[in-house]
Formats: sequence, structure tokens, C-alpha cells
Amino acid sequence: MDHSVEHTPRPRPSVGGTTWGLHMISLLNRSGRQAFGPLIQKLRSLGVESDRELEAILDHIKVRAGTRRGEDIIAPGRSPGHSTVLIDGVACLYERLQDGNRQIYAFQYPGDFCDLHQHMLPETNNEVAVAAITDCSIGIIDHKDLDQLIARYPSLGLALWRASMLEASIFRKRLLNVGRQPALQRVAHLLCEQLARRQAVGLNSATIPLTQMDLADAAGLSIVHINRTFQELRRLNILSKEGRAITVVDRERLAGLASFDGNYLNMPQLLSHWLVSIQSSSMPARPSSQMGHPKSAARGSSGAMDDNSHHAKRCKWRGPTQMQPSCAMPSPSRGCLG
Repeated sequence: MDHSVEHTPRPRPSVGGTTWGLHMISLLNRSGRQAFGPLIQKLRSLGVESDRELEAILDHIKVRAGTRRGEDIIAPGRSPGHSTVLIDGVACLYERLQDGNRQIYAFQYPGDFCDLHQHMLPETNNEVAVAAITDCSIGIIDHKDLDQLIARYPSLGLALWRASMLEASIFRKRLLNVGRQPALQRVAHLLCEQLARRQAVGLNSATIPLTQMDLADAAGLSIVHINRTFQELRRLNILSKEGRAITVVDRERLAGLASFDGNYLNMPQLLSHWLVSIQSSSMPARPSSQMGHPKSAARGSSGAMDDNSHHAKRCKWRGPTQMQPSCAMPSPSRGCLG
């Protein structure tokens, strides 16, 4: 599929620095296939296989001007009428505590929906926010458009459900690590997770674009403790000793230290083994008069349904199929879904 979309750059107020402005103009002028590559890759991994469906989704995404590093993409307490897609950069889902500290719940990469939870559960008093860790480019899709797409293409609804299950799986693993693992193993596991998730959308660099503070806020550690942990990882020759960037030089040893098993990141593949049949049936558009009067003449003499019925689709869940051992999740070296 070559989904080419030309975006005309809009004038944008100066935010300090020509480089950022040039970056955004370049991004807005990319063809759709290139700019939305990670999103296309993720939707395919979640079960959206039709080019027609992918094109319909991309047609409804509006590219917005970028967000600078450190700025909020979605401010706390906001309940927008759209969902936000991360096109470029790294973001985090976080909550600011009363003492001013930050708890990071999840890191987000290109192709991720930043606020999928607000599509079904909009909360005006929600204190959870999304911030740009690096300079980011985002797109938005209105909730009403998303609802119409899900109604038209049920596989998209299944894909978003699988994406939600993946987020829940990541949250569970994070809770286990923060609550039960020592700092060294905790941080090692967190680094393995970021490498796997980035690899899943084609970002294969060994450098993780996070800071020690970001990882401290995600792992529940103080900046002093995280710094000591990084010194130990460098002493073990797992992380590069050159520069301030977080660069993994021995991924195999890092995975062994963390006892990392990427199965939990492959939740969409696991759920793809569920048998889901999408059936068509006639469903009344409004309550039938038969509900109040069982013997009333709701049908004509020919016995045909009245014109108030319409054709609708229903999803029937049949439960998981029998999975053979060969269907086990691939090893982390093969890449995990992000």
C-alpha cells in the first residue's frame, strides 16, 4: 500500500530554535506511508490487515504541530473529544503527586495511542497526563470518527481492544517489578522492555532516548539510587561507559540479569488465537411495539419485519483455542509488540 498524504505546513509560533521548526516542516511534508509507518506496522500486528481499512484510518488522522520536549501533549484534567496518536518521538503517561514528584506509568513510542483509555472512559477529573520526553509529533482522530470506523470495520475495534490488553499487561509487569524486584533487576527489566517495544516498530538502535530521571520515575527509585544502579550496569559492561546516553552494549547479558521474558509484550498475538466471528443480523432501530403488546400486529400479512429494522454486525466471542507448545510467544530476540 502506498498511502500518500501531502500536508501543507501551517505557520507556527516560534518556540525557540530553527532546528525544531525544520523538523516539523519535514515531518508534515512526508508521504503518509513514511510518516505513519510505525502506526501502520502496529495496527497490522494488532490484526488490521486490509489496506482499505488502514487507508480509512489514516484518512481520519489530522497531523498537528509538534510538542517540545518537556511539554504536555495532554494536560491533566483534560478530556478531549479525540484520541491522540504518537507519530514521532517518545512520550510518557504520568501523574504528578502532591509533593511534586512524578510517577511514570508507561512510555509511549511511535504508533502508540497516547490516551486510548479516554475513548471509552472520559474523565474530566483525571489527573493522568501525557508529556513529551523528546520532541514529538502527534496526530488526532475525533472520537465520533473513531466510533464510525469501528462500526464499519469491526477488526479495528478488535485491534484497539488488543492494544488495551497490551497496556494492561505492561502495567501488571511494572507493578510486579516495582513491588518485588531489587533495583538492579528492576532497571534492567525496564531497559529490556524499552528495547523490545522500540524494535517492534522498527527502531533498532541500542540507544534508549530516556534519561536517568525518566527511568527513576518509572521504577520508583530516587535519582541517587538510579545513578548507583547505572554505575553498576556500566561496571558490568552492559551499558556503554561513554557519554551520558543510555546505550546497551550487551543485550543478552542485560536480559539474563533481568530474567526478561517478552511474553507479556506479545499479548496481541496471544489474543489473536481467540476465535471471533462477526455475524450479521437484523436488529430493531427502536423498541418494537411488540414489547408492550405481544399479540399486536407488528408484522404485515406477509409476515415480513416492519421497516424499522436495520442490518447490524455482532461479534461473538468463542473463547481461546487450544494452543500447542509451538505457539508459545517468540523469544525477546525476535522482537515483541509495542
